[in-house]
Amino acid sequence: MQEAIFRKFFQNNKQEKEREQTYQLLKNFYASFFSDIYNERNIGRYKPLRDAIALVLGHFDSDDHPMEYAAKLALYLPAKASLNQLRFTKEQQGLLAELTRLTRRVKLSFVYLSPLDSISQFSF
Repeated sequence: MQEAIFRKFFQNNKQEKEREQTYQLLKNFYASFFSDIYNERNIGRYKPLRDAIALVLGHFDSDDHPMEYAAKLALYLPAKASLNQLRFTKEQQGLLAELTRLTRRVKLSFVYLSPLDSISQFSF
């Protein structure tokens, strides 16, 4: 009994830590669109990616299944970039890889309501 309680506490603590890491990573990813001159000059093309990150940050702030939306974002960003022939900086590639790692065990069965490359899947 005591072991089960400890295991549950440890699991919740780990999930909370991953959630905080994911939130910070998304803030850094959002800020990275302002630090790269290529992205700044082509912001019109990169704006849907940046806006999707902002919407997911909003889900973190409202505590509305944030990790599920972050996992969807980890699928959306490379799909949208690939379809629109956009490139990520080395920093952004690293952030995306870390986002994928942090969200790889999240179950997505209830949050898929629109096509993978549609920003409407992140709206409130």
